[in-house]
Parts: sequence; C-alpha cells; structure tokens
Amino acid sequence: MIQPTIGRIDSHAHVFTLDLPMVAGRRYTPAQNAPLSAYLAHLDALGCTHGVLIQPSFLGSDNSFMLQAIAQAAPRLRGVACVTPDISLPELEALDRSGIVGIRLNVIDGTQPDLNTAAWQDLLEKIKSFSWHVEVHCRSNKLSSILVPLLRKQINVVVDHFGRPSDCNHSRDYGFQQLLEWGHSGLVWCKISAVYRTCAHADEGHKFLADTVPKLVDNLGRERLMWGSDWPHTQYEQQINPEYLTAQLNILLQDETLAHAVLWDTPAKFFKFV
Repeated sequence: MIQPTIGRIDSHAHVFTLDLPMVAGRRYTPAQNAPLSAYLAHLDALGCTHGVLIQPSFLGSDNSFMLQAIAQAAPRLRGVACVTPDISLPELEALDRSGIVGIRLNVIDGTQPDLNTAAWQDLLEKIKSFSWHVEVHCRSNKLSSILVPLLRKQINVVVDHFGRPSDCNHSRDYGFQQLLEWGHSGLVWCKISAVYRTCAHADEGHKFLADTVPKLVDNLGRERLMWGSDWPHTQYEQQINPEYLTAQLNILLQDETLAHAVLWDTPAKFFKFV
C-alpha cells in the first residue's frame, strides 16, 4: 500500500456486474465484474481514502447500481451520473441527495447531443442550480463542439483522460492545444487519468504524463487538475496492473505541492467531500 500523508481521492472509476441490463448499441461489453468490494480494496491498496464513481456508458441512464454502491460506502464515495435531457427536477433532486455531483456526456464514439436544444438548455440550467458539473468524454478533435456551448452557459466542465489526444505527442494535437487555451476560462478541469488510452506502452505513458502535467498546470492551474485510476480499466483489463498505477502516482508524488492539489485539495472541494 502507498501510505498517504493526507487524504487521497481517486477521481475516476466504475463499478458494475455483468448481469446488469446493458443498453443496446453499446460500444463494448465489459469482460469481467467490477463490484464495489473490489473497488474498495483497490482504493485501500493505493492509499486512497475516497473515490468518485462514474456511470459506465454501457449501463445508459440507469444509475441504480452506482447509487447503491455510493449508499453502501458513504461517505467515502461520490458519483457522476448519466441522464437524459428530459429528467425531471424531483429526479435530479433525488440524485443530488444520493451523492451525485455532476452528469457525464460520453460521446467517445457515439452520437453527440445537440446542447442548444430547449431540453438540453433547460437541463443545463438545472445543473447550474445544483452546483454540479458536466463531465465530457470524447476524442480531442470533438472537444470544441461540446465545450463551447457548455462554456457559453458558464457550466463547470471536467474533461476526461487528458482530453483523449490522438497520440502521445500532445504538441501536435490541436484538440489538446485548445484544451490548454480553455484552461484560462476558469471553467475547465481536467482528469489526469487513463494515460494508456492514449499511449500504448508504459514507458511512453510515463513520459507523456511527465511532459503533459506541467503544460496543464501552466494553463489550467493545479487547482483544476485531479487524478483518477480509471479502474477497472475497461478494454484494458489485462494490460493494466497495480504496478502501472503506482508508477504513475509516484511521478505525481515527486512534486509534493502538486500531489496535494490533484490528489486531495482540488477533488475534495470539487466533488463535495468537504
């Protein structure tokens, strides 16, 4: 176990079991169960005191399994839900009481919602009233079409997994460079997570992390960055192990001030643990 000197938050993970009803037309079907008990053991092994659960895309807008997990492990967990734009105010209020702190738009390979429609605009107003955020998971070349209407509404936005640049060379990825520019808006946060979804080899991933985080600090500020394990590493279950995550964490821990910010201060406030 990595012993934390402060509280430590894993800001990105999923829980599910294979017998849950999964949506038709999903991008993939997970290969193995990811129950709450295994996730809590994962947190303990990494020295994490808290975690943030993200609704998996293949479960659609049925957030019930995640909500049960949050209730069982409260107050250790928070959640980010997937919802449809016609969700009612009482339903949102119930989610808020259950530890949900935002909604996720996962359009990595799917249909992009038209956020300018009346239904979405109404939902975004409700999101603001709850002081929630919108979490965006898409490839870097799609970031602009999603972030621009959200920022126009003054919505707090969390960008998943470094913005999913096309390869390990962030300097030639236009979407990632845009993310750095949006960082100056004060409305954009970024998750330092899932490097392996951009860089196939561990050594490349560690270099990407070491090279990219200073750029994010310079443009977003350490107060808008947070680390996530991306457990259980869906589609990469066989490649990623605890040693990989420990190596990534150790890169961050080399800078004590940065580590304190991205592992506790920022996510603790943003996800309403404090």
